[in-house]
Amino acid sequence: MIKNVDLARKLSKMLISSLPKEKKTLLAVSDFLGLLSELYRKEKSFRDFMINPLVPSDAKLSYLKAIRERLNILKEIDTILSYIIELNAFPLISEIKRLYDHEVEKTLRFSKAFLILAKKTDGSVLERIREVIGKLLGRELEFEVTEDASLIGGFVVKTYGFLLDASVKKSLQDVLRS
Repeated sequence: MIKNVDLARKLSKMLISSLPKEKKTLLAVSDFLGLLSELYRKEKSFRDFMINPLVPSDAKLSYLKAIRERLNILKEIDTILSYIIELNAFPLISEIKRLYDHEVEKTLRFSKAFLILAKKTDGSVLERIREVIGKLLGRELEFEVTEDASLIGGFVVKTYGFLLDASVKKSLQDVLRS
């Protein structure tokens, strides 16, 4: 029997291979998968609808197509959505998204990253962090910036498979541990 992670990996690779290798398109599909993942995780009625064996697959696919069309996502993903429904793999949607994002990063040499700052800073500092971390990773970065005052100072950068904690909070914790 195929393992869930293997199935999610195969579906994510099929998805990325069916799409044009354009940054805008690949990121839009990532956002779409993120939306489906959030809906599945947070909305009981959506989750129940998607996993209910009594609901016809065509009805599920039509519903997902309607969401896709409203978000102007390419119809090339309909085949994969159909596979996900047929294989009852919707509970794997978060894992499919995670693996898809990893494939996008490899394909585009681009990473979505979370930059967590202790406090708001100006654009030149953000650009400098993007430049240095991008050079370190060998890829272009797109930051989603948030603030967390508990860091005291500094920042944290998170991407798929990479974490840099340059915060004062982390430094103080390291001092306390030694």
